[in-house]
Amino acid sequence: MSFLEKATSGKIRKPKRILVYGGHGEGKSTWAAKFPSAIFLATEDGTNEIDCTRVQLTALEDFVGALKECIDSDFETVVVDSLDWLQRLIESYIEKNSIPTDYGKGALYIEEKISAILRGFDKCVESGKTVVLIAHSEIRKAEDHLGNSWDQLRPRLSKRACETVLEWCDCVLLCKREDFVRTEKGDFGKEKTVASTAGRRILCTQPHPSYIAKSRIELPATIDLNDSIERFLV
Repeated sequence: MSFLEKATSGKIRKPKRILVYGGHGEGKSTWAAKFPSAIFLATEDGTNEIDCTRVQLTALEDFVGALKECIDSDFETVVVDSLDWLQRLIESYIEKNSIPTDYGKGALYIEEKISAILRGFDKCVESGKTVVLIAHSEIRKAEDHLGNSWDQLRPRLSKRACETVLEWCDCVLLCKREDFVRTEKGDFGKEKTVASTAGRRILCTQPHPSYIAKSRIELPATIDLNDSIERFLV
């Protein structure tokens, strides 16, 4: 049989690989806890006030061991809280084992470890589990092919590791409060820009110059954080 004779058509349904990132206290962990039968691989203590199942991990070796156990477990969702604190565990491992970091070797090692962990999450997906990665945000310079640059919200990871994670995920979602910007008259007739918010927390799903986001599934541009997570499930 030829390769083309093996071709299939239609959508292939499988568990999603999701990254949700944003500022402190925006509700990322609470949102992730809504996923069915979730186990939190907690690299920080941000879930203390959330009713969830967690395992606290303070070393890279422990995280890798817990991830391996997740693959064949009965949990339906695996959550990392948080990815940037997982990077800190990798950095601590580098320091503890005196791994060379000069000439960009440190960034390369972090990216290699993150890639290996993502391969472990692939096995979780193959076994029918949704994977949700949580990260904090930071502002970095973005640049286009013409050399223009601007500030952009991105997950707080090293550049190489961040690009690897962004490519791996099916959905990259920015969690933030819905804000509004208006122009008012200031002193001496000058105009000033004022930002305000109604307090509603949303997930941004589509790319924007001011932040990173993407979705390989059909989603509205923004989703209320309190909406059902059903659309993210198989």
